[in-house]
Amino acid sequence: MHQYDDSPFGRPAEPLLEQWLHDEALFPAMRIMELLEPEADDFVVATGEQLHRLCHDQQILHLLYAGFAANICVQFRDYGIRAMHNRGYHTILLRDCTSAIEGSHTLAGQWLLEAAIFNIELKVGCSTTAQQLQAACRE
Repeated sequence: MHQYDDSPFGRPAEPLLEQWLHDEALFPAMRIMELLEPEADDFVVATGEQLHRLCHDQQILHLLYAGFAANICVQFRDYGIRAMHNRGYHTILLRDCTSAIEGSHTLAGQWLLEAAIFNIELKVGCSTTAQQLQAACRE
């Protein structure tokens, strides 16, 4: 059990966060992977409205979601899976291509990722794995 301090707004310290905040050697690793950096002719969107206009113009109906923070950004940003599902898009989460923001006590089991996947499958759309997606595209 985690120990809370005596203040009315206390919460347990996150040792991994504290380590990360003070380790400047990690900052270069926070850049987007070179393999995933946008090319000159790639579309880059910053808002849900921009994504909606792009999908409309390109006649895109199916959206695949992957990335970081399945329990926050992937679900709740204005271009996230919930918002785009509510705009009528068919949304699919690649569950093995995403991660969640975990606490030190949930990291080993990736419990917050599991909860996010369950919530998405229950309320928003479906999920699959990268391998299953590749197999379906080959058919």
